[in-house]
Amino acid sequence: WKGEVARGLPNWNNSDKEHLGEELSDVLLYLVRLADICGLDLGQEALRKLVKNAQKYPVDRCEVNNNNHGNGNAQHTIVNSEKPN
Repeated sequence: WKGEVARGLPNWNNSDKEHLGEELSDVLLYLVRLADICGLDLGQEALRKLVKNAQKYPVDRCEVNNNNHGNGNAQHTIVNSEKPN
């Protein structure tokens, strides 16, 4: 959702927001069940991934771009500021 939807879905009606919540809940429940079937601790795997991402994208080598595309909805993007080899 990299900037495709404004935070808080201000242009969505309550019914559409509720429907999205139901769909996202379905995805979450399927994911939890799949992790259980596979014998994985989903919480532990998420923490492991956060550590891996922190090593790959250290805060001291990243910057935050605050883009406001004229619509009042700022987009915050973390960009790795190192140049590729």
